[in-house]
Amino acid sequence: MRLFIRICCIAMVAGLLPAIAQELTQAEPVQSVEASAPLPPDWSPPNRVGRVSLVSGNLNLQVSSGTAWADAELNQPIFAGEALRTDSRARGEIRIGAKTIDLSNGSEIQIASLLDGVTQILLSRGRIGLRLREAGENEAVEIDVPQGAVWLQVPGTYDIAAGDGEGPLRVGVLGGRAQYAGAGGDRRIEAGQVAVLSGSETADAASIEPVAADDFVAWCRDRDNDDTHLAAPYYISRYMTGYDELDGAGVWKINAQYGPVWFPTQSEDWAPYRFGHWSWIALWGWTWLDDQAWGFAPSHYGRWALIDDHWAWVPGNYVARPLYAPAVVAFLGTPGVGLSSAEGATVAWFPLAPGEAYWPSYSRDLDYVRSLNFGTVQNVAAIGVRADGEPPLETFNEDFANRLFATVIPRLVFTNGRQVAPARLSLPEKRLLDAPVLMASPQIAPASTQRVARSANPPGIHAAVQLFRKGGANKAVRTASIQLRGRAQTTVLRGAHLRAPAYAGQPRGRQMVVLRVAHSHGGPGKKG
Repeated sequence: MRLFIRICCIAMVAGLLPAIAQELTQAEPVQSVEASAPLPPDWSPPNRVGRVSLVSGNLNLQVSSGTAWADAELNQPIFAGEALRTDSRARGEIRIGAKTIDLSNGSEIQIASLLDGVTQILLSRGRIGLRLREAGENEAVEIDVPQGAVWLQVPGTYDIAAGDGEGPLRVGVLGGRAQYAGAGGDRRIEAGQVAVLSGSETADAASIEPVAADDFVAWCRDRDNDDTHLAAPYYISRYMTGYDELDGAGVWKINAQYGPVWFPTQSEDWAPYRFGHWSWIALWGWTWLDDQAWGFAPSHYGRWALIDDHWAWVPGNYVARPLYAPAVVAFLGTPGVGLSSAEGATVAWFPLAPGEAYWPSYSRDLDYVRSLNFGTVQNVAAIGVRADGEPPLETFNEDFANRLFATVIPRLVFTNGRQVAPARLSLPEKRLLDAPVLMASPQIAPASTQRVARSANPPGIHAAVQLFRKGGANKAVRTASIQLRGRAQTTVLRGAHLRAPAYAGQPRGRQMVVLRVAHSHGGPGKKG
């Protein structure tokens, strides 16, 4: 009977697909992916994310709780539970704040944890290079390999090969200090040393050799940025992923009104959130992926202002641990529809300006919402919530400074994740002024190819951490504590099989906040 019901459900869905496809081409409301069950009041997404900073060849991404692999893209956000791999001729790189992880060819990693104070990575095969530019007193960086685990204890440069049937485990410390823990004990590795361990050897039997640079080490060095001479860390935290790309792509200045601001070196027709594309990432919803390597931080933190006819990114007051947002914008139009025009249904958005509050569509946690706006909104305590979980309308500025500079594209370009700039449309200023403002998301469903972009579930505790907390003395796989206590229980951590537990539940949405606001008085510049 259950099998019959499942078959009927599949048939019903298959029958609806043509109708859904036709609906997406019309200006009628499409099925919302954000207005199902209400969000629990205390749920919030991860505070900390990394980004794909380099794709050279076939770099693939696997979402948490998924089995399929997809091509990774520049500036894709990376969070706990996701895995990346390179083929035999590819290399890749991800950056997480002040940490850089380079993947050699034929490698696979999983980001097991990005909690504040703990970065845990599973290296199941291949080789990675790591650069830690800073490490807090209570911060731990753990690299789990099939034979054990490596703790990186101080800032430095590291080179780790997982080891397999063709080669041993190698833990190289080009600068810094590391501790390896595995079967039989642990081993400390100092700068200039490489610990070499075959599959049958215990930790205390590892041989120590001098570091020898090769092509991969040289490539990692070429990729490394020396941020000791950067201006960005004086104005924004190294915790902010993407901070290290800004100095090479623009100029920092001090503005009398906004404080530190950053001007990108771009052409006259450039505007924020215009050169790139949208991607549906179910943990956050619609997420902006910028084309430029420097585009991550200015797209997901801070605000934008037009100063002397030039766009400037305004990071706001210094925040030690700023929170990531998928795109700091507001949309124009009707929820589920967008804006109508002579060309058909469109989607329009504009960057939020300093002082304008951002209200996410993916969380109702008031403390989280206030933290998202901390540093860029003068009085975050004024951001409140109604009984239905929505913000009071008076919370938000009625005069959006950047709405006349909205970017407008056909809805199908938006929902299919296509490049924005070539498809940009022009609408009359009055149309932009009169359109309602959506303070979250356009509430438009992604195309089928976008629906599987990411897992929709909040991250949980990694299996290795769970085993340790539960004290699995009789388990085949165990882990040492981060403090390297209880060494009698240090054994093998099989990174290839320790997947982070599947995130719970399906995308949980909320109703859309629609504001009809007074006309903006944006200054002269690049409109539409």
